Amino acid sequence: MGYESDSSEFARISTKKLAILFGLAFFGAFMLIQMVQGFPLAEILFRQTVTQEVNVSIKQGDVCVIEPPDGQPKSIQGCPYNIGDPLIVTYYEGSTNVESHRLNK
Repeated sequence: MGYESDSSEFARISTKKLAILFGLAFFGAFMLIQMVQGFPLAEILFRQTVTQEVNVSIKQGDVCVIEPPDGQPKSIQGCPYNIGDPLIVTYYEGSTNVESHRLNK
């Protein structure tokens, strides 16, 4: 005579093993989504800073716009510079925000 149980497979697994199984499934799903999306999280975590010399292209009120060689215009809020002033700017690659700026004399 065999013993037949009404309990499911998961009922016989300990809570610790279920937690590990759930964690592995969650991690696997997270990595699958990252692979499908082209690892966007890596771009956020491992961004590179770029420092370049550029000139102020446009000034409207207290906002200056610069155009670095990457082709993405970037704005500087509260800008004390004038059109044509040479600046040293630092920004994250792919971002439209300037992290730091100073006049290049």
